[in-house]
Order: sequence, then structure tokens, then C-alpha cells
Amino acid sequence: MDINDIAAKAAAKIDAARDAKVNAVKNAAASSVELQEASQLLAAAEQKYAKDYQAALRADWTETDLRGFGLDTPGKKAGGRPRGKKATRETASSTGSAEQ
Repeated sequence: MDINDIAAKAAAKIDAARDAKVNAVKNAAASSVELQEASQLLAAAEQKYAKDYQAALRADWTETDLRGFGLDTPGKKAGGRPRGKKATRETASSTGSAEQ
């Protein structure tokens, strides 16, 4: 085997690994930009929804009516796990009522 061939193969392997690492960072950076743009679009959509929801309330629709149409209160997150603080509040309120 020729030393120059071995060196060329080693360099090619190092170059390929470097290119893969650079491409991985490039893809992550592109995804980060997409995420930031989507986050900004989401924030703008949430503001518009809140404004339009309030306009519906001013047009004499009630929150019950809007919920009946499938519209959630703006800022309200749908689904997910309940927060741990709720159990603490229930315990505190039941303890507080026992003292009264």
C-alpha cells in the first residue's frame, strides 16, 4: 500500500466527517430560524384572536355562546397536564374552611 493513498483516504474520511458536522449545525440553525419565525407568527395570531374574541363579546355574544361554537378563551391553553399548584390550593382551601 502506498503512503500517499493512505493519507488521501484518511483526509477524505476527515473531510466527510467535517462536512457531516457542518451540515448538522447548518440544519439545526435553519430549524432554529424556522422555530423563531413560527413563534412570532403564533404570537401575532394569538393577539389577533384575542382582539377578535373581544370584538365578538362586544357584539353581544357571551363566553358561553363562544365556547358552544368551539372557541376557547384567548390565552387559555387546551389540554395538557394539570398544574401541581392546584392540589396545593385545594388542600389549603379545605384546611382554611375547617378553621372557620
